[in-house]
Amino acid sequence: MEISKFKKELLPITGNERGEFLRSLKHYVYLYCEITEDNKRLPIYIGKGKGDRCLSHLNKLEDPSSSKNKKIRNLLIEKRLSIDILAYGLENQTSIAIESACIDLMGIDNLENLVRGQGDNFKRMPLSQLTNLKMKKTIEIDKKHIGVAILINTNYNPNMGDLELFEITRGIWPKSQKSVAEKISAKYAYATHKGVIKEIYEIYDWVPAGTQQYFTRKLNPERLAKCPFEFVGRKASNEIRDLYIGKIIKKERSYGNTFIPVGVEL
Repeated sequence: MEISKFKKELLPITGNERGEFLRSLKHYVYLYCEITEDNKRLPIYIGKGKGDRCLSHLNKLEDPSSSKNKKIRNLLIEKRLSIDILAYGLENQTSIAIESACIDLMGIDNLENLVRGQGDNFKRMPLSQLTNLKMKKTIEIDKKHIGVAILINTNYNPNMGDLELFEITRGIWPKSQKSVAEKISAKYAYATHKGVIKEIYEIYDWVPAGTQQYFTRKLNPERLAKCPFEFVGRKASNEIRDLYIGKIIKKERSYGNTFIPVGVEL
């Protein structure tokens, strides 16, 4: 199908009427959808904008480096592409929040989005954990459970399973971070996102990065050269996990450090 023809089918008005309609939407959140054989509309891309922003992704479909373009082009050819408006009449900040929440809900791995949206993303979390975060309820790690809080803010997403979470926590790390753990003889690794403990692992040993097999991620060779270590371990006992998971660790400010000693005197 020709792109110009598809645009006219989506927006069959022109001139002043077209401009008036687009202005009336104000800021909005839109979905590119795949229409299935049973006429379900499955989101493949979520975006925000105003004016004719929702049509802009149709303008450069020949770029072979973009998986999003390839997906849209194929659906367009098969006449199985739709553009839906999810919410409109919004202020800009509201559209940002809705876009981010929708990407959180769908999971970025299930979409053609390259980034997770703007603003303070990944608000999605269990209610009990959000309560601890918003009310700033912290817990101090007992010295018997000395370890390192590993900040996984960059790689974490709320749809991760156990194996994915373990693999972004155990590696791969530079010598300086490994040294933080070894200096205090850390027994445990506390995977934390926005300060909230998501999981706890017992550390058995530190080994060269890549020693263990990774099933849910590929190790970047450039990062591997700079970050040559990972730990061997497993989930901590349920007794320890029940104490801390979902709570916020009382710890020193990170100042950008990924490893923070916990269970030591502050």
